[in-house]
Amino acid sequence: MKIFKLLSKVTVLFVLLSMFVVPLEIKAATWETRKIIFPVIGTVTYYDDFGAPRDGGARSHEGNDLMGKKMLPLVAAVDGRVNVSYPQETWGYSVTIRDEDDYTYHYLHINNDHPGTDDGTGDGMFAYAPDVNDGMEVVAGQLIGWMGDSGNAETTTAHLHFEIRRPDRSPISPYNSLKAATKITTPIERPIQDDEILPFGGFEGGAFIAAGNLDSDSGTEIVIGAGPGGGPHVKVMNENGTIVRDFFAYDMKMTGGVDVAVGDLDDDGKNEIITAPASKSQPLVKIFNSAGEKTGEFMAYDPKFLGGVNVTTADIDDDDKAEIITAPGKGGGPHIRAFKPDGTEVLTFFAYDGAFAGGVDIAAYANGDDVYIVTAPGPGMPPTVKVFDEDGDMTEEFDSYDSAHMGGVRVSISRASSRRSRPQIVTVPLSGGPQAKRFSLSGTLQGTDWGFEQWWNASWDITIYQSKIYMSSNANSKRRASVRLLDFRTTSTRSR
Repeated sequence: MKIFKLLSKVTVLFVLLSMFVVPLEIKAATWETRKIIFPVIGTVTYYDDFGAPRDGGARSHEGNDLMGKKMLPLVAAVDGRVNVSYPQETWGYSVTIRDEDDYTYHYLHINNDHPGTDDGTGDGMFAYAPDVNDGMEVVAGQLIGWMGDSGNAETTTAHLHFEIRRPDRSPISPYNSLKAATKITTPIERPIQDDEILPFGGFEGGAFIAAGNLDSDSGTEIVIGAGPGGGPHVKVMNENGTIVRDFFAYDMKMTGGVDVAVGDLDDDGKNEIITAPASKSQPLVKIFNSAGEKTGEFMAYDPKFLGGVNVTTADIDDDDKAEIITAPGKGGGPHIRAFKPDGTEVLTFFAYDGAFAGGVDIAAYANGDDVYIVTAPGPGMPPTVKVFDEDGDMTEEFDSYDSAHMGGVRVSISRASSRRSRPQIVTVPLSGGPQAKRFSLSGTLQGTDWGFEQWWNASWDITIYQSKIYMSSNANSKRRASVRLLDFRTTSTRSR
């Protein structure tokens, strides 16, 4: 009888264990060690729960759960390219990395909350790190996001569900790989992406951009002014990111950012560089030749105005010499002015209601008698882009984004590569997601591209020169200043 009872207890114990422990022969088939960086920085607890029953035994667990705290940094386990779920109902915000061997590494339940809350409204800004988007390259140890409880993990402790799958999509237990993984305490610097220029290294204050031909070759140069928080640094770079020239446009104490423009002001066949303080300084416009030597300056508005100036150029009087056109930044009225290089005013008008003080961005293009001065409002007004002629008379207007968008707009204009083509207008939000748009002069939408992650709310700048469109991260970007070439002709791998 005692033996029978003992056997019964052993049988019950075996049944219970079989409900939670995967048979050894199954685990043996799924044990494999991959060389990885440990995917979490910080303290976590985990065990080999691969194969454990889920949903009452309807399925089995295909990874390991690494239990920790919200906002622990998640890093790439391997070099590879990423795919992003934004988000998915079951596993929430997630990232998949595919390595050179076609193995995939899956990060599920990434954070969806604002820090310090469980509100579920953090969106991608608090889920994914910069440059974590479909098709982007990552390196092992690079920050990719933060631990959370999104998807069907909302009622659990914050954790990372981590999976490894073979090229045939079959899962393997990540446990041995995790145990053997290299642990790091600081994320590795992320790589430069395709078609990306980093003009100021890790500086996160953003950049203002303009483009044109500043020398005798046929290539395009990009003129880049440091954004707010940086010194008054201006760089001229080739399309491959090589520095052609750099200089400081103002006193080194000036940290409000530098707006930039290019234009041939003296009909010598070479573009000059025009600068203006973006904020916190007198509205002193300066002119530099292609060698970075100052050749002129003037006050665009009352010296007491410290809200910044936006600048552009165009030959509005058809004398083969471009004029400098200005618009005030935040705090100024929508007063558009055009000047000769010596500061002589040749045109003045108001682009919007005189009471509007949110600032105005400005762009212009001229070809003989065809003159187009384009304006876009700053924060506090619907995103109405307007087109004016050489006399300051409005010829076109259209909403560049939904009329509910009140975060402001940045604008640029240029013709396409063909001299017979009509100019195109491009826009990006001054504040909001990085949705770049291209329009005809009448406001017909011709294309959309996302130069950065759709969910990354910040400030942006844009410029177009002979159909080449560049976009940069600007103020409040919380990411290093990045200039990127957009391509509206194809479906961007960054579009979602």
